[in-house]
Amino acid sequence: MGPSNGSRAQCWFKFGKNGVDAEGAGVYGSQSRDDFDRDDVEQYFNYMGMLAVEGTYDKMEALLSQNIHPVDILLMLAASEGDRPKIEELMRAGANYTVKDADGRTALDRAASDEIKDFILGFSAQKA
Repeated sequence: MGPSNGSRAQCWFKFGKNGVDAEGAGVYGSQSRDDFDRDDVEQYFNYMGMLAVEGTYDKMEALLSQNIHPVDILLMLAASEGDRPKIEELMRAGANYTVKDADGRTALDRAASDEIKDFILGFSAQKA
């Protein structure tokens, strides 16, 4: 059973024998920019094992201290991890891939591969 207090749960796998995507299953798609906050950034940082790799929250804290919206930080992190489902979720929520960090790097600059860059740009073009 899920939470009964009206909160939402996210799922990170495909549904059904034909692999219905998360949007088709109604798991995401209704979130907006303001539905994401600092806690989401920390949870993703932990979930993706970045804390284990980094050893501290310094990189996460540095991004949070730059007055960048959490959804845009999450997009930067997801792009660097090559996490397509999360990128899609964040782009649907209104994440902006052109936002720059203190080093002048965007989600495209941080993308794990050219394929991820193309995915972000292609998804962005679909929404336009």
